[in-house]
Amino acid sequence: MATDPIKSRCITCDKEKRAVRCEGCLQLFCYDHLTDHRQELNKQLDHIELHRDRFRQTLNEQANHPQIHILIKQIEQWEEESIKTIQQTATDLDSLLEEEKKSLIL
Repeated sequence: MATDPIKSRCITCDKEKRAVRCEGCLQLFCYDHLTDHRQELNKQLDHIELHRDRFRQTLNEQANHPQIHILIKQIEQWEEESIKTIQQTATDLDSLLEEEKKSLIL
């Protein structure tokens, strides 16, 4: 989700601080607001997952044709791959934040 920190202006507070660029939206966030941004992305993801679940339920209710089962499997595969990508991005961001905390303490 984020790249190496640079000193720039946070898009949220407009203060010049060490900032991280979100690789998704390409905007710069200070560490205080990066967490807020991540929480907002999590809310959006929850919303998407809710719609996905409703869509899956509709598909399951209409799963009388063999071709639909193939589509459901493709959707499930996409879901698994997406979750892995999101988890890896979150892990990378957590690591980056920990590294920056350590460098600020030193």
